Amino acid sequence: MIDVPINDERLRFFAPQTTNVSGNTVRLERFPRSIAQSLQNQIGPLANTRSSSGCFIYFLCDSPWIKICLKRLRHHQFTPSGMDCEVQLADGQWHVSSSEDIRVYDGDVEIRFATGLERGKALNKVRIHLPLISTCAIEQLRFTKDSTLAADSIIEPRWLAIGDSLTQGFSVQAPSQHWVHQISKRCDLPCWNLGLGGLAIDHSVFEWALQAQAWDLVTVGLGSNQVWSRAATENTRQQANALIEHLHAAEIKRLVWLLPPWKPLCDGLGPTEYMGIPLNSQAAERLERVRHDLIAVCDEHQIPYIDDLLPRNHRVFVDGLHPAALGMQHYTQQVYEFLSA
Repeated sequence: MIDVPINDERLRFFAPQTTNVSGNTVRLERFPRSIAQSLQNQIGPLANTRSSSGCFIYFLCDSPWIKICLKRLRHHQFTPSGMDCEVQLADGQWHVSSSEDIRVYDGDVEIRFATGLERGKALNKVRIHLPLISTCAIEQLRFTKDSTLAADSIIEPRWLAIGDSLTQGFSVQAPSQHWVHQISKRCDLPCWNLGLGGLAIDHSVFEWALQAQAWDLVTVGLGSNQVWSRAATENTRQQANALIEHLHAAEIKRLVWLLPPWKPLCDGLGPTEYMGIPLNSQAAERLERVRHDLIAVCDEHQIPYIDDLLPRNHRVFVDGLHPAALGMQHYTQQVYEFLSA
């Protein structure tokens, strides 16, 4: 067995923030620390700034199996959470190996993936995707004895996905099942996933990313969390206009708004509450107003938007708000068809 420390120069990291490899462990971070400080009074968004949604380690190797050693693993959702290992085969297709539900572990753990590779054969591209919601640090990787490891070419992001929990990936166990991941693969658009569970429309959280570079695509999946208070609902247009001002100031080839989708509460279905938040008729009325306001703002600024992103079937919503893999398949297809048209 070969132990490779996480600061080995053959390992590369795909994450919005520069990865600090000066210590014995690393975290793949999405947001600057200043954003966490600005959200310190918003418990939900603050907790989710530390997750590594859309982040991965990548390299070339021929090892039949790989172990990733995690430290300080913590969980922030009640539904299953896992990791994926992707290996690009000789025909260019990607083989995905998913972990078990890692919520059965806490603290320090090794996660093992079978790659199907053979020692002494060609080196293949490998990507290990971190959990969408759970947080962790990475200590080292382990490879089969006599296997070979090399650095892959650098992957540059082209798509910026701004959003809330649906963009971050709540309730989806495997990163490869998430709509952002699937669209990224289908369209060959490496993506910075800046989904933040619980976030309302807030331009200050994303200004740094919009100005970081030119973007081929920016998607905005915000609006659902305007529903949880009357004040936020009434401020939807104002907050959306403020965000759009910053979007227009950025260098973006294509901009699309993903409207808040149908939820069981719209038809009086599903649970009566989520984490203490009532999912009642008043919330349904506020959701309709938010959707109406966002459509008006998008029309005013000539921003294309996608509606009906989730099936109107309460059974695909595991908690009344978030869909599992089946719902995400529908979401993926709707976004893909719109982008491909």
